[in-house]
Amino acid sequence: PVETYELVRDYAKQETLDPLRGAGRWLGVGLIAGFLMSVGIVIVLVGVLRLTQDLLLYTWFVDQADGLSFVPYLVTLAIGIATSAVVWSRVSVFELNRGRR
Repeated sequence: PVETYELVRDYAKQETLDPLRGAGRWLGVGLIAGFLMSVGIVIVLVGVLRLTQDLLLYTWFVDQADGLSFVPYLVTLAIGIATSAVVWSRVSVFELNRGRR
């Protein structure tokens, strides 16, 4: 009975606590990486907005700039949605303890 209890206890530790030991670091790195990528994507999208405003409104369609002022926002929105779709398609779930068997 004592051996069975110890066996069950050790198994429970192995299957529940051991995988969670590295989770704090894994979660911290993941949150920092996600935050930095989000900031980078926002900066790139602001650049895309500014570029499309400059090209569409002040270079190509100068005469219709007032009527087409919404187009750069639509272009930026489309690029943002496409970027989000690519990022979400690349997200995968993996185990916290890959090296363990």
